[in-house]
Amino acid sequence: MLFGTLLAVAVAIFAAVMAVSARDDGRTQVLIASMDAESLAAASAAASAVLFFLLVCAIPAPRWWLLLFVPLRLAAFGAMLVVGLIGVVTGGGTVVPLVAQGCETGYVVSERPFLRSARIEVLRPEGILATSVAHVSTDDGHTPFSQGSYMVVVDGDLLRVWHTFDSATEPLAAVGEPRFVLPRIVDPGDVRCGLAGGPEPVTSLPSPTVAPDPDGGPRPTAAGDPRVEVVRLAALVVNSAIGPVTDAAGAPVAIPSAAELPCDGATGIDLALSTGDNARSYSAILAAFDAAGFATDRAMQEDLRYDGVVRVSARDRSTIDGMLHFVLGAECRTS
Repeated sequence: MLFGTLLAVAVAIFAAVMAVSARDDGRTQVLIASMDAESLAAASAAASAVLFFLLVCAIPAPRWWLLLFVPLRLAAFGAMLVVGLIGVVTGGGTVVPLVAQGCETGYVVSERPFLRSARIEVLRPEGILATSVAHVSTDDGHTPFSQGSYMVVVDGDLLRVWHTFDSATEPLAAVGEPRFVLPRIVDPGDVRCGLAGGPEPVTSLPSPTVAPDPDGGPRPTAAGDPRVEVVRLAALVVNSAIGPVTDAAGAPVAIPSAAELPCDGATGIDLALSTGDNARSYSAILAAFDAAGFATDRAMQEDLRYDGVVRVSARDRSTIDGMLHFVLGAECRTS
């Protein structure tokens, strides 16, 4: 009775998972915790095969029924072996959250290595169902997302994603076209942070229209105020880094609003960052400025970028103080 009940449950789970996956040309699937549809189907199929074998072995059979039950038990045993072999060959899949600087983006990534390649599927979960939004592949069974060998650049309402292709030892930078681009689906207040011990990323800029004035009145910032661009690019620095990203005191990096910056002939922001991987973060940040069209220059132990408005000075001082240093400056006059 017990084996029969459990078998019915396992078969029902397998049928439900396959029925959902058959809808919408396979774009919708069941996703429970870290098990995607393929893992759930394999697990329920394996459980069904084992339970069916136990069931036919547990049923008492009169001697004259052995001609039926012996082949049935052998078939159940063979089915159990076949399902187990299929599970071993197609198994090894992982499902991990897609993270931007230590914070969940609302997407998850399913990776399944097979022979000399790996299938990667980006899913958007909604309850126990998930919608497939992107497919990519890698060589040599490489699973960059479960290994953390990827980077996400938050660009307004978009997430631009790069990852390594052959192994986690490849250089990684936001160079060229991203492997895929996703729309942002979470608001800053809804982002789950701290997954990798990092702070909440700066995914949107504070409103630059009103800020407190020392004399008590509001101090507006002009529409073409270079301080707004300085703040935007400071956010680009933080968002392009590989989390966790902290300041010298180990706290989340704070970026001031545009109205908090001075405008007395010059303005700017100094950033000192400690990241999850300083070398990779430094390359990724510079690549983000290059992709934004900044002119490139190089001084002694200093990388320079300039777009006609904002000047960027970048130094990797990891061997000295363990920090990456960025100085963003622009000319600013109130009249």
